Amino acid sequence: MGDMKIPPDTWIDTFGHRLGIDFKEVKPGHCSAELTIQPTHCNPNGVCHGGALFTFADDTMGGAAHALCPPGFVPTATQVNIHFARSARAGQTLRVVSQALSHGRRTALLESRITDEKDRLVALLSASFLFVEPRIDPSQPAG
Repeated sequence: MGDMKIPPDTWIDTFGHRLGIDFKEVKPGHCSAELTIQPTHCNPNGVCHGGALFTFADDTMGGAAHALCPPGFVPTATQVNIHFARSARAGQTLRVVSQALSHGRRTALLESRITDEKDRLVALLSASFLFVEPRIDPSQPAG
């Protein structure tokens, strides 16, 4: 375990990478990132789509959980809750901080807080992760 390269090579050209997530810090049990909301992230009402916010937090929770995994294991989310507190619009830069609240040898409980430029809560997420042996080689790029 230890600090991860940001972003990890296996993350390049994935959905989160294409979304524009900018990782700032990844270490065991902690990950932070920023995302500038683009018009393509927005729904027809002109606000950031909940799926974009979910992916933003999910990728950082995965980064925080991955750094907690025993060698040869990867984290997989088994349950995620999301609570939306306020909307975000194109042009805003959001920040997410994901923290492990608890972890053991095979599981972890994480929380993510997405905030806007004024440090106002946009969304709060909690998730359970299970550490599993990968069925594919995680050192190979996705695709």
